[in-house]
Amino acid sequence: MTEGPEELSAPHNQPLRVRRRIAMFATGIACYLLSLVLARAPNATEAVYGNLVGPAISRPLSLVTGLVPFALAEFFVLTVVARQLVGGWLATRDALRGRRQWANALKAGALRLAQDAGLLMAAFYVLWGFNYARAPLQDRLGWTSPADLRVVELADLAAQMVSATNESYFEIHGTSDAEEPTALTIETRTMERALAQGWERARAELGLPLHSGPYGRVKTPLLTRWYEWTGIAGFYFPFTGEANLRRGIPAVDNAKMLAHEKAHQRGVGRESEANFWGFLSAARCAEPLAQYSAFAFAQRQLLALLSQLDRDLAAEIAGRRLPGVQRDVDHSRHYWRSLRSRGTEVAQSVNNAFLQGNRVEGGVRDYSMSTMLIISYARSRRGSLLH
Repeated sequence: MTEGPEELSAPHNQPLRVRRRIAMFATGIACYLLSLVLARAPNATEAVYGNLVGPAISRPLSLVTGLVPFALAEFFVLTVVARQLVGGWLATRDALRGRRQWANALKAGALRLAQDAGLLMAAFYVLWGFNYARAPLQDRLGWTSPADLRVVELADLAAQMVSATNESYFEIHGTSDAEEPTALTIETRTMERALAQGWERARAELGLPLHSGPYGRVKTPLLTRWYEWTGIAGFYFPFTGEANLRRGIPAVDNAKMLAHEKAHQRGVGRESEANFWGFLSAARCAEPLAQYSAFAFAQRQLLALLSQLDRDLAAEIAGRRLPGVQRDVDHSRHYWRSLRSRGTEVAQSVNNAFLQGNRVEGGVRDYSMSTMLIISYARSRRGSLLH
């Protein structure tokens, strides 16, 4: 794919720069292939990238972008898309006017797209994506997958979480029923600081050498309506090191979801592990609203699994919720159901393909696998999920 004499005759034909652009595309492919190689040595990847290289890149990046009060992720994406659209529009305009040959315009556009895709792929893996090649959390902790699920065990854990959720609710409201859904009465920055302390306690409890220290603030995306349409509550954007959480999320879900995205910011790749870290760091912090969110999440996960084995027992334990807790659960369920749309299905399909492409077994189903990590954690503590 090189320029011929006939291509150079048109005044607005562009040089193709084939070798450079193909090299940039190949760099991205090489980084992806490297991630496959690193996945074959997960412990070494954990020691080198997970504990040294990754944090040395992501933490300073997040602190710098955290100085900006608004989300940079959206502007980054819009800039990348605009570059392709503007380039395509200019090329089409010149070709229609006969000032540029169609062959040159198409070749240049394809090469530009390949170049940018390669650069983005390489940047993704270097900045954060190699975290997918790290050893799974259960392997690092020596946990075995709880294949032998028992009704008595699940019932006990679910009952623990229902009781803890009730206690947290009463601590927040001073009553068993505030007669309206729980409100988010704490500033995000204050919640972040509390969750950071919870992360440190959880990290020390598990004895893992995970990177600690402050990270950049969580951001609130501007395109809230678009995220609602796609069902996206939050996301980590590795190109800017930003943890993003949109506004409007019910208070009963907010803190755990915030902690989930902050876990990604700290290098946790798998969704099940981010869910688990979100639960544990929120449960171990001193903020009652965060604990409430963590316990409510865990009880719903455990009850959903228990209901597959004993629906009546699961319903009986769920019936122990305080009226105010049940109101929050119903409010959350209604909120998320109201946002289901065709856009949600498309976004889930894209996310599923992305996760599977990075060797996350089960794709989007990996989110619910955090229940198994919670059960394994309880087993390591003689059946207790509490302090």
